[in-house]
Amino acid sequence: MCWTWGPYMWSWWWIFPVIGFMFMMIMIFACSGFFRRRGSFCGMGEHDHTEDLKREIGELREQITQLKRTGG
Repeated sequence: MCWTWGPYMWSWWWIFPVIGFMFMMIMIFACSGFFRRRGSFCGMGEHDHTEDLKREIGELREQITQLKRTGG
């Protein structure tokens, strides 16, 4: 076991809180920017789903008529 690790490490103790503080500031800045713009972050973007729903409803109606014709 190396006994020199402890004394050398104690002179660098302050770097861990500084790195943690910088990480938290970057995360707060990034999240505030995403929410301020209301951009496409995790699917929060504005997208009109009515066309997709209309297309899916049309496909389901076609499948229902096919099932009725085949007797299924």
